[in-house]
Formats: sequence, structure tokens, C-alpha cells
Amino acid sequence: MLTFVGDFETTVFEGQTFTEVWASALVPLYTEDVEIFTSIDSTFDYLFKLKQNCIVYYHNLKFDGQFIVSYLLNKLNFKLAYNEADKQWLKKSQMPARSFTITISDMGQWYSITIKNAKYTVEVRDSVKLIPLSVEKMGKSFNTKHKKTSINYEGLRFANGVITEQEREYIKNDVLVVKEALEYMFSQGHTKLTIGSCCLSEYKNLQREYDDYFCDLSTMLIDEELYGSSNAEKYIRKSYKGGWCYVDPRYRGRIVKNGSTADVNSLYPSMMSSESGNKYPVGHPTFWHGNYIPDKALEDNRYYFIRIKTRFDIKPLKLPFIQLKGNYLYRQNECLTTSDIIHNNKRYRKYLDCFNEEQDTRVILTLTCTDFELLKEHYTLTDFEILDGCYFFAEIGIFDCYIEKYKELKLKSTGGMREIAKLYLNNLYGKLSSSDNSSFKIPYLDENGVVCYDTILANDKPVVYIPCGSAITSYARCFTIKAAQANYKFFAYADTDSIHCVTSPDKLKGIKIHDKNFCCWKVESEWDYAYFARQKTYIEHNIKQDGEYITPYHNIKCAGMPERCKELFNLSLNGYTPDNDTDEFTEEEKIFLKTKRTIKDFDIGLRVPSKLIPKRIYGGIILVNTTYEMR
Repeated sequence: MLTFVGDFETTVFEGQTFTEVWASALVPLYTEDVEIFTSIDSTFDYLFKLKQNCIVYYHNLKFDGQFIVSYLLNKLNFKLAYNEADKQWLKKSQMPARSFTITISDMGQWYSITIKNAKYTVEVRDSVKLIPLSVEKMGKSFNTKHKKTSINYEGLRFANGVITEQEREYIKNDVLVVKEALEYMFSQGHTKLTIGSCCLSEYKNLQREYDDYFCDLSTMLIDEELYGSSNAEKYIRKSYKGGWCYVDPRYRGRIVKNGSTADVNSLYPSMMSSESGNKYPVGHPTFWHGNYIPDKALEDNRYYFIRIKTRFDIKPLKLPFIQLKGNYLYRQNECLTTSDIIHNNKRYRKYLDCFNEEQDTRVILTLTCTDFELLKEHYTLTDFEILDGCYFFAEIGIFDCYIEKYKELKLKSTGGMREIAKLYLNNLYGKLSSSDNSSFKIPYLDENGVVCYDTILANDKPVVYIPCGSAITSYARCFTIKAAQANYKFFAYADTDSIHCVTSPDKLKGIKIHDKNFCCWKVESEWDYAYFARQKTYIEHNIKQDGEYITPYHNIKCAGMPERCKELFNLSLNGYTPDNDTDEFTEEEKIFLKTKRTIKDFDIGLRVPSKLIPKRIYGGIILVNTTYEMR
């Protein structure tokens, strides 16, 4: 089977009502024979005339795939290989000629498109799912011979036009960089569709007792009326939570001076390693019901999950971490200091529900034993009751065969091998937590020929083993929270694997400092001033990196803010005035840069031009220039 890397360049011009591919490239793996095409038609003519099955990787199929689907439906009149009655895609062997299937999750994640022209198939895959890096970073990380270049994307270009030599070099480099990185991955046997699947496959090969350790808990049925869930997998999944992200109110929204930022070295792999001393659940659980914890659950070689009903209030000088997502009474991402309802600065312990019936503010929480112990340390619990729980046999070091391999590889390697080691260290834990949600999208054309999508709900994807996934994230969360708590006096901000403290590194407490070792912290930077606006939104003016003085710069972090907007805000901080003759700024950008700003402007209400958002039109997708607004 031939394997290619492909790339599209698509039209971008003012006032466009349609879009199309004006340049396309294909390069077979293990060659540098790049074919350049001037349209999507000529690209697929070439692939279909090969008369053999092939795979084509596009880096960011979510963009390029829109053009392929529009082409298949609008120009070639291909049909969906979809069984409407069963609400399932047909298998490849069942696909009729001139049909295609597509794999897009309900969250809009693109994975693949399988196209059957006559006898043969073209499978289009997303290389981002296997190597989650930009092309530019990929070239640096894998130290590829070719490197990404740039061109001016805007201009009156059309399909079947003339491609300049500079444009040819640009698109050639794009496919050659990805090709080299994929060749490196494939040479190590990493050929599955996603990096998560590669990790799990590798772990299965290394862990001889995998089948005994990780059983399918979705088949272990329990009394839903008694336990609130129909099976063991669903019960334990309620304890699964992400990283801890928190801005301390003492430092939120004010300029703070002279601090440092420390990051955990490989947080999740550290917590999975036996170096951490963490034990992990294996096999089938034993459930209990009632207001107690069985002695068996508290033994050293056990790990338990517990469901409680309680009110809670934060203890003095303790950091909060409980979030109640999916509960309309509380802010979804807020780390709560109390379960009581706060309204107009008043606390309420009772409320009227939608049936006008009085309820108290006790909440039901499903927790790992790790989170439960931390909960008791940080909060005062009242009206407390244990509802039920389950416990597992637990072992230390069940991931060592995998973690140690890639830890050593990362420490001893450079270039592509080091990048592979990093990917493998950081992507196994997420795969263990995979849910059974298999909902997907199917495309259709609206009256103007624009591709739209319907969502089909489904829950039939095989699960892996949520007890370990939940325990890993719980250990990681507690590791960061305990470090922040040890530095309570100085602590300002944390996000998953980092703490930001208003003090110098030598005054940080309760953490081991080392630049590489597991379960240790590396002092990432030191800053002379900073501003923490909210979760995932802050600026630090870094003056030291890895302990060495550097040319100071503003490290701007803001989830959802495009890099171009960050660049513009940074320029406005420095009082930059654009030169109309030499600088390439839009009129909106020039107006924005006329105002000199301070870091206190980096807060709710900030508006910055040049945010690009995708818009589907006839032919594919374009990026529309809008204004970013911090909300």
C-alpha cells in the first residue's frame, strides 16, 4: 500500500463567496518526489489512476478535510457509505463504488476519510492525531532536513493557475517535514491512527499481565437505584477529573513583583512511576453500601473509590480544589470554598428546586481515596454521610515496564527519538480513561452546497480502565495542590503541573528541585512582575530562564487567545508604533497599536483584533478575521 503526505493551499481573498484548492502537494514516504498539482481535481485524478489502495496523511485534516468532503459531495456526487437503519458506517469491504465514510467525533475531532472510487480505496488520515505538533515545531523537534517556510496567504489565486517558484518551495517543504517525521515514527513501529492508540498497544506488549489487570468494568453490573450508576465503569468515572487550575484571590487582578515559576518534570509519568510510591487499582472491585469504610478497603494493598453526601467549608489558610461541574447552582470551573449557595454576598444552606421543593446544600461527591483524604485535610465536612464505595487490590509499579523505557529514551536521546519518548510518556494515561462515547458526525449539503453536519449519538466504544485513569489524575492533582499548600504564603497561581509563587526559588518549600528527575520540580523561570487575571490567563515578565539571566520578555498566557493577538498586545505593552511604510499591519491592528497599554489591561473586557475563526462556505472552509474579546 502506497503512503503519501499531502497538503492543500486554498484561496484567501477579500469578499470571497467560495473557496477552492489552488495548490496541492503529494509525496510518497521514503522519497522526495513531490508532485505539485493546481487543483483538488488533479490531485484525486492522480490518486484514483494509481489503481491501488493508498493512504494519504494531511496535517490538520479538520481544515483540509472540509475541501475533500465538499469535493466528493458537490463535484463527484459520491454517496455516504452509511447504513441509516443501523446508524453505522459500512465496513471498507462493504462500501459500494463511488462512496466514502468519514470519522469525526461529536466534539468535531477529525480522524479519517475512506474513499472508494471503483475497486480501490484512498484512506485520508490526520497526522496531527499521531504527531500532535505544528509543522514548524515538528521540524525542530525531529530535526528534519527540511524546515517550514512562509508565504503571503492572501491574494487572487485560483485553481488551475500559475504557481510561483516560492510557492512551490513552500508547499514542498510542508509535506517533506511531515513526511520525515512520519518516517521516523513508522521506523519505530508506531503506525496506528492516533498517538494514544500507539501508546496503549505498546503498553499491552510490555505488560504481560495486562488482561488480568485491566478488565472491562462496563460489563460489571450493579444496582443503579442503590449506587446511582448501572455498572462499575460508570460509577468510578464520576471520580475522574482533570488538572487543578487556580488563581489565589490574594493575588488575582493586581500586579505582583519578584516571583518564580516551577514546573513538575513529566507530572503524569512521574505519578505513574514506582518512584512516586503510588499504588494503582487492578482487576475487579468489591462494592459496599452504607455509612462506613470496610477495613479491607483501608489495607495497604487496596485502593478505593467512595461516594459521599456532605456540606463543606474550606479550613483557614487552606487552598480550595473542589469543583461541581454539571450543577447549575455553582460556577462550573470555580474551586469552591463552600457548598453553601452565595447570592448577593449572602450564604444560603437551603434553596427551592425547580419543583418548588426545599432542598439543603449537601452535595454528592464521588472521589478517589486520594482526593477523599485531601478533602478532609482542606475542608470542614458537616452533615457528612458515606453512601457507598468500592475497593480494588492495588500494586505499585504496574507502569514501570513502559515508563522506564521511555524515560531512559528521553534522557539519552535527541531529535526525533526524544520527541517520540515525550509523546509516549505523556499520552498513555489519557487513553486509559477513554469513555464509551462514540457519537459521531455525518456530513450533508445545504441548499447552497455548503457542507453541514448532523450528530449521531452512540455509546458503544470499548472502554479501557477508568480506575487507573482516575487514580493517575488524582495523584497528579494532589501532588500539585500539596506543593502549592506548602508555599501558601507565596502562592499565587497553579495550572496542572506548575506553581507560580511571589518569592525567589531558594525560598520555595516542600518541593524537590531537579531539572530532570521524576517527582521533582524544575524552576522554569523567574519574573520581576506578573499579573494573574483568571484561570489560564496571566502575564509574567520573565528575567531568568533555567536559572540564567535572559533578555526580559512578557510571557503571555491566555486560553483561547490566538498567537497573533498575543503578539499585538505585547507590542502595545512596549509602546510600539507601526511604520506605515514598512510594517504589515491591518487598519484594525494599527488602531489597536496606537494605545500604549499596561499589564492591568490584560483582563476581562480586553478586545484585540485579528482573531481568525473558521467559516464553512461553498468548496470548503475559510478563516474570517474577527476581534478577540476576553470574557
